Amino acid sequence: MTETEIVALVAEAASWVNQMREQYRALATSLDQPQKTKMRPFFPAELLERLRVVDLSETGQKLPYPPFYSRVRAGVSCVVPDAAHLTSIPFIDLVAFSQKPTDRTLFHALVHVTQFTILGVERFMELYARGLNKKGLYILISLVEQAYKLDTRFTNDPSDTFSVAEEVQQWAQSGRYER
Repeated sequence: MTETEIVALVAEAASWVNQMREQYRALATSLDQPQKTKMRPFFPAELLERLRVVDLSETGQKLPYPPFYSRVRAGVSCVVPDAAHLTSIPFIDLVAFSQKPTDRTLFHALVHVTQFTILGVERFMELYARGLNKKGLYILISLVEQAYKLDTRFTNDPSDTFSVAEEVQQWAQSGRYER
C-alpha cells in the first residue's frame, strides 16, 4: 500500500470502529461479576467497569466483517482473518463476540481494549494498517502478536498475575509496536 492508501485505510477503519461501537452499544452489557473477578488481577478495575460486551450468538447476528478487509485482500498480498474464524472484534471499550466468550477469548479481547485505551483509536488503527502492510499477515502484526502472547501467558498460569496495561505501555514506549 502507498502512504496515501495507508492514511485512507486508517481513517476508514477508525470511523468504522466508532460506528460499530455505537451500533452495538444498545445490545451490550457489563461483564458479570465472576468475569470481573477473574480478570481484575490483570486489568484496571475502571476498564473492567467501563467495558461492554455483546454475544452476537444470542441475537442471531454474526460478527461484522470489516468492509476494508476485502479491499486490502484485493489490493496487496496481505492475509487478514477470514470472517468464519473471527471470535471477537474490539470496538474501543465494547467487544462483540461471535459466541459466549471463554476466559481466554475475553482476556485476548481485553488486551486489545487496553491497547485502544492507551494508544487511542487512530494510533491503534495506524499500527494495525502499517503492520499489515509491512508483514503481510495479520497474525504477525505487533498488536495481535502481543495479545496472543499475553493470552497464552494467562492461560498457561492464571495465578501468575501481571499488568496488561504495563505491558502495553512498555511496548509503546520501546517502539516495539512499530517493528
